[in-house]
Amino acid sequence: MTNDRSDEATTAEVPLRRAAPAAGTAPRNESAGEAPDERAGAAPDERVGAGKGSSERPIRGSAARPGQGSQALRELLDRARQESARGGNGAKAKTKSEQRGASQRVAQRVARRTVGKLVSGTSVNTQPVPIITALKGTPYQAPVQASEPSEDEARMVLDLAADIAAIMMRAGAGSSDVEVSVIAACTACGLATVEVDLTSNTLVVHYSTSDGRLLTVMRVNRGESTHYAKLASVHKLVSDLVDGTLGFHEARNRLDAIRSQRRPFQEWFVTAAWGLLVGSVVLLLGGGLVAIGLGVVMALLVFELGKYIGRTSLPPFFITVIQAAVATLIAMAAWNFDLVDAPQYLVAAGVVLLLPTQALFSAVQDALTNFPLTAAGRIIGVFMSFAGIISGLAIGLVCGRAIGLDPIEVLVPRTNIHVVAAIITMAAAAIVAMAGAVGMQATRRFILPAAFVGLASHITMMTLTLLDVDNVLASLLSATVAGFLSRPLALRLGAPAIVLTIPAIYTLLQGLAIFTAVYQIVAESDTTSFAVGLSALFTAIVANAALAVGAVLGGYLSRPLQRKKAKADTAAEEARGPESARGPDTVRGA
Repeated sequence: MTNDRSDEATTAEVPLRRAAPAAGTAPRNESAGEAPDERAGAAPDERVGAGKGSSERPIRGSAARPGQGSQALRELLDRARQESARGGNGAKAKTKSEQRGASQRVAQRVARRTVGKLVSGTSVNTQPVPIITALKGTPYQAPVQASEPSEDEARMVLDLAADIAAIMMRAGAGSSDVEVSVIAACTACGLATVEVDLTSNTLVVHYSTSDGRLLTVMRVNRGESTHYAKLASVHKLVSDLVDGTLGFHEARNRLDAIRSQRRPFQEWFVTAAWGLLVGSVVLLLGGGLVAIGLGVVMALLVFELGKYIGRTSLPPFFITVIQAAVATLIAMAAWNFDLVDAPQYLVAAGVVLLLPTQALFSAVQDALTNFPLTAAGRIIGVFMSFAGIISGLAIGLVCGRAIGLDPIEVLVPRTNIHVVAAIITMAAAAIVAMAGAVGMQATRRFILPAAFVGLASHITMMTLTLLDVDNVLASLLSATVAGFLSRPLALRLGAPAIVLTIPAIYTLLQGLAIFTAVYQIVAESDTTSFAVGLSALFTAIVANAALAVGAVLGGYLSRPLQRKKAKADTAAEEARGPESARGPDTVRGA
């Protein structure tokens, strides 16, 4: 509000300024309406001049009407309020314009970010692999956090990780297991981010130091030599690195020892194990004692023949063709000499021996774990192996008929399962799994667990067969049981799941279905045809592929058990106190 004193001072100056020009002029006629401003200015003169003790007089000729001064004061106050209101409206307008400008700037920033995401994508593919995310759900999901090493030490760590991968690839590990082991070894030694590129038989490990130096190592696997004992040793080494109980130099020395690790079984013992596996498969299918003996002899002959021909550097496809043809001719000869009543069991057991079980499992595992190129390469190899088996069976049947051997009766009548027969087949399944573990060069402590897993999967298969479940679905579910049991047992024994999964799957392989389909294709009759045989062959191949899919699925279903065990172990360590906790390891640790 306006101060009263300031108002009085302001109004007192008005008649003084007006009185100056009026001194030498005649007074104006107010009734004529002239000088309306003087009336407005004279009202304060009356008010001020009327004040007590004032020396001012009214201007001559000005009429001072009652209430005219208060009216002028109200007009001045109204004018001041209007000017103040105009100033406030201007400030409000300015504030609104500033708000609109800020909103436009925010909208522009959001639009630029949105367009940038649409152009460049939501993630940058060249960023390093997030270690903890890549190890989630694996046996190495809680690695120690070591300090970052120097450049020379980082190169040594990359060499260690690449050597671990090379040993695993040659020993028969899957691509996902190899990648996880490399990442776990690197992060346990202080390399927080690495790039791992595993394609077919080539591994590239890349790391960028804190100062921008690029380090890259590469390994190429030029051949496989199945050695599950080495896989178990490498798994234990990586586990110790992740737990922090092993330093870099000790890990390097242990890996050098693993590289030269001897096989747990001699070659002759492994050959005998494959013969026992074939004989047990014959028993599992329902063959007699003579058929079992012939199956063992046939397996030994076929296995040694393959090793001998392999020294000539002949491609594996042709070796498989020769082995399948020889097995078929042996079965046809035994049938013509009345040595066996069911020669198809011999051929089926030989097919089980020749099937690329490990390659099929690895191909399916790679396809399901985002290794499409590696899976494609493995699938081609598996396809060639199946083609070799089918071609060999067809050649054997044609050659046998050409030399005068009677064709084999492959249609096996279905019989009821008796208690004694069920017990015998279960024992045969356990023997098949144990022989498979020996043939894969697993150590002795894995033989009985492999028998347990193989027996459980075979019992599942028998139960589903009695319930008239489709063969493909029964194979899938039985293999799922095998994979579900293999993972926790193998991890408890300090080995990857494949050490128990592959031997257990041997009890479920569809060798008889493959031979029956090939026979229907080659030997057409009134009851069989090429189309029927081709359909049966496709079904048999799908059933064998379902075994690999089920084994991988079972491994994934068992992961919650591992997480619960990890939480229990963590709680136990916390209960023991901080003195039991391990500190982070470094590359320099011995």
